[in-house]
Amino acid sequence: MSNLQGSIDLLKLQRTGIATIRGVKCLCIPIRENDIYVSVDENLKAKSAYLGLSIFERREVGKYGDTHNVMQSFSKEFREAAGKDELDRRPYLGNMKPLVVESRNASASVSAPEAVAEEDDMPF
Repeated sequence: MSNLQGSIDLLKLQRTGIATIRGVKCLCIPIRENDIYVSVDENLKAKSAYLGLSIFERREVGKYGDTHNVMQSFSKEFREAAGKDELDRRPYLGNMKPLVVESRNASASVSAPEAVAEEDDMPF
């Protein structure tokens, strides 16, 4: 299994936008419209928000080496409530390709020695 790197366009999610809140530029993503799961702690304070993703291998490698497409996945409840037409309009969010990690170590690499089979001379 290879590691992947990529990106998704969050502005392609439903009804998203950029807003300035208290002098800070923010990305605003509606929770319900995008089927984002928000977990809360015992004080009902949000502690995490999850966007479901599905990653599909492409039939052919893309122009920039991308090997996988990223689409949004939805909960069963959301799919049942939304309807097929709405789900079919959901956009392609991005792509991924194999992660290439370049060695930062300048030392030469050495192959591991081959294993030598030794006879077992133990009497049991």
